[in-house]
Order: sequence, then structure tokens, then C-alpha cells
Amino acid sequence: MRAANVTQQINVFQLVKQLSIVEVINRYSIVELKQRGRRWTARCPLHNDHSPSFVVFPNGKWKCFGCGEHGDGVDLVAKIFNLELIEAARMIARDFNIEAKKPLSPAARRKIIQQAKKREKERILREKLDKAHETLSLLVRTINKSLAAGGYKSHCDLAGLLHKVDYYEYLIECLLSNNAEIQIMALNSFNRDFSLGGRFTNESNP
Repeated sequence: MRAANVTQQINVFQLVKQLSIVEVINRYSIVELKQRGRRWTARCPLHNDHSPSFVVFPNGKWKCFGCGEHGDGVDLVAKIFNLELIEAARMIARDFNIEAKKPLSPAARRKIIQQAKKREKERILREKLDKAHETLSLLVRTINKSLAAGGYKSHCDLAGLLHKVDYYEYLIECLLSNNAEIQIMALNSFNRDFSLGGRFTNESNP
């Protein structure tokens, strides 16, 4: 019986490894891939990545040059949804209509749903952080450029914003922090100052 289980596991791994890793990533909306020649890049979904450190290679392998994690499609799905490798392989086989003899357990299904919700909340938070950083950076550059070009008149025209430049630069630094609580504090301050509404917590809930 044990030998049969081992054979079944080997078979399901062999089946899912025939799939394109890009198709697997897109199927579960893990990251938004951008093609760069024969490779694909993205921000790593396994850590707070500020630049595209996640690379997918033509041989079906991936590696993050930021956190050092690496593997294949099954490894990635297992890490994202916090599954055992065999559970991840069976999930992929099921979702791609590849024959797999053993279904997922109810506990594994619940875990997948929970992890999927968590990843979606984290994705929304990353988008909000990026937008806040982009807006504040543009505002600071615009103010500084106007001051440099316009002399005294610009100082008078921008007097209402001038005293906030240091504060905006502080928020930018906080948005780039590796500390999630600091990032969320800065995001909530940004939303409040610009009357955007919405408040985030340290559980990444909008």
C-alpha cells in the first residue's frame, strides 16, 4: 500500500511538471509577470519586494534574487498557499483538469481559501502603497522643481505646501520601510491628508 502511495505521488508530480510555470502562476494570480526576453519578472510574492526581484526562467524554474527563495511551479504554489508539496501538486492537477486520483482534504481546501484571501488583501495593500509612494514622490519633485525655477514668487505661491515637504519625504521613507506597521501608518496618514478614505490595519485589511 505504501509503495502504491509513493507511485501515485510520483505520477501526480510528473503530470503537473508538464505544465508551463507561467500558466500556473497566472492561474492562481500569484504575481503579475512581465516578459523580459526569454525570462519573466515580477515583484516577489514571498516578501515585501520593492523592485522586480522574482525571475521565471525558460526551464520552468523561478528564483527571487531578493529573499533567495527558488523552485518550480509546485514549490511556488506550496509556499503561497502554505501547503505540503503533494497537496500543491494535487491542487494544480485538479484545477488544470489533469487526472489525479486522490482529492484534497477538507482541511487543505479551507487552508487554500484562507491563504487566497490573505494574498488578495496583501496585493491590494501593495497597490495602495505603490500609489501613495508615486503620488508623494511626484508632489515633492514638483514643489522642489517649481521652487528652483521660480524664485521668490514660487515660494509665495507654494507657501501652503512648502512646510509639508519634509513631512511628505518622511512618509515616503516610511512607505519604503521593511516594517509593515510603519508602512500602514504612513499609508493611513496619506489617505487622511488627501481625503481618500479607507483605513488599513496591520492584518492588511482594507
